[in-house]
Amino acid sequence: MILTNPLGLLALLGIPAVLLIHFLQRQAQVIPVSTLFLLEQTQRESTSGRRFDRLTNSVPLWLQLLMVLLLTWLLVEPRYRNTTSTQQLAIVLDSSASMSVFREELKTTLEKELPRLQGPAAKVQLYLLTSDPNEPLLYSGDDPKEALTVLENWSPTAGAMDPNGALRLARSRIRREGLLIYVTDNLERTELPFDAQLLAVGKATDNMGFTGLSFSEDGKSWQATVRNYSHDEKSRTWQVLFPDGSLSEERELTLGADGITTLTGNFPAGADYLTVKLADDAFALDNELPVVKPKPKTLVTLSQLPSKFGDFQKRFLAFFPNLESSATADPDLTLSAYDPLLPIVPETHSIITINETARSRKFLSGGIVAEPHPLTQGLNWQALQSRETIPFPVTASDEVLLWQGQRPLIVLRETLPVVEEGKPTRGAKSHLIFNFDLSLSNALKLPSTVILLHRFTTGLREQKVAFESLNTETNQEIPLARKPGQSLTVAVPGEDDTKVIVAEKAANEVLRAPSEPGYFEVKQGETLLLKSASHFADTREADLRSADSQNELTRLTASAVDQITDEDKWWPLWVVATLAALLAAWHFTKVKVQEEEVVAETA
Repeated sequence: MILTNPLGLLALLGIPAVLLIHFLQRQAQVIPVSTLFLLEQTQRESTSGRRFDRLTNSVPLWLQLLMVLLLTWLLVEPRYRNTTSTQQLAIVLDSSASMSVFREELKTTLEKELPRLQGPAAKVQLYLLTSDPNEPLLYSGDDPKEALTVLENWSPTAGAMDPNGALRLARSRIRREGLLIYVTDNLERTELPFDAQLLAVGKATDNMGFTGLSFSEDGKSWQATVRNYSHDEKSRTWQVLFPDGSLSEERELTLGADGITTLTGNFPAGADYLTVKLADDAFALDNELPVVKPKPKTLVTLSQLPSKFGDFQKRFLAFFPNLESSATADPDLTLSAYDPLLPIVPETHSIITINETARSRKFLSGGIVAEPHPLTQGLNWQALQSRETIPFPVTASDEVLLWQGQRPLIVLRETLPVVEEGKPTRGAKSHLIFNFDLSLSNALKLPSTVILLHRFTTGLREQKVAFESLNTETNQEIPLARKPGQSLTVAVPGEDDTKVIVAEKAANEVLRAPSEPGYFEVKQGETLLLKSASHFADTREADLRSADSQNELTRLTASAVDQITDEDKWWPLWVVATLAALLAAWHFTKVKVQEEEVVAETA
């Protein structure tokens, strides 16, 4: 049984009020008499002694007390537990990484609150969700203890995100009267949609951790950035774990309030990975920095340019990163000059320029206009000067990137995959065509040309299916090139060089780095495509100084109580009994007054 209106108990104050009224005595009437024998008829008990002796036991007194009790019972609106009732309860947990610090506080708070939130219901239907609506349910059932056990294995590692989507999903799982709770570690969101209630379990905490990673140009040395998320000076020790399991000597690091510094070191000879460690603190995700020596994919480049383009060829191979010159018959990129007598486009990705032999041609005229395209976005071509040449035959399927007047100056041609019987399938190819002679223009002196070539070669490198080694952040999306139609296998190194399979990604599924720092590999079949080390670098989640606690969980709503309890079916009887007691008390009081008046008249 529960009392839905506890304020109704204030009606019990009527009991002392009734008693106080009955303590009052009517003033005795003085009647002169001539004899003393009449005093025996009016003699009363002595009023001396204890005060309570003056309270006269009477029927109106007990009827009035009964009336107060019945009225109190009606006002408190008692309801009785329905043995088939169920309280719907959905708890959305903030899955941001900072919540990992307060998991114990979360468990302790829920252990205390869950029994109260169940209220008078016979059982509870409990849902545990995270603030990421794409993640599966953590728990669905009717056992709060089992739900708390699930929390022990819950490890939040995501960045800050809007919980509205998860709150909407949680509300759809419970009735309108069900309770929806959002659990977080800060008070940034105090107003929640869908009638959700806030439960904050955080506490301001100092932290120091890694925030970034960089490398020297030759990739032989690393630089790790460390930040102190505190209002005071803090000291920590750090050391390096090498591939053979040995540790460097501990060194002390001291940073002032909000201080930032850089740790620097070199890869040992023959080693391509290591781990930089800080001494443990409350937030463990940014205490370790796994590092792999970067090894980007290279583009094998074949030059078929005449000697007059020697300067362009030399500068192109020297200044653009990760290009490798080779005379192989199967390059990734071909530098070619268009010959009108032999108009053949290379079968590989290519950069093509016109080879003009007549130097007496005049400069092209007309306004220069760039088409909106990722390769030309933000580039200024107004200073470009080029001479007239034999034009390259542009087709309707080609995409013009730059115009001068009516002449296409720079063109992008995309060819479809080629399937020939008995020969390997040739994939789609990209051709960047300069529809003028680069050697007879100032194009190579313009920053726009350099940026265009850099964007083009970078795009080709990203499309190449080949091995690379790179460093990533946790949960980072990785645009890894892969063969079509084959799934990917993501694995992390285990003990004794074994591999622990993490997940298998479908051919079209987005690849992301693991949610916790560490090393991982990606394979497609037996082909190793990626070696990587992921590190945590979300400075918003690493700063725990804004964490706070607040409990705004209120009692069950009136509609929820109506759903899980039954009202007192005898309330009409109690109303009738109250009225009956009122009338009976009035009747006996009236009779007593009349008797006293008769006695007075007789006297």
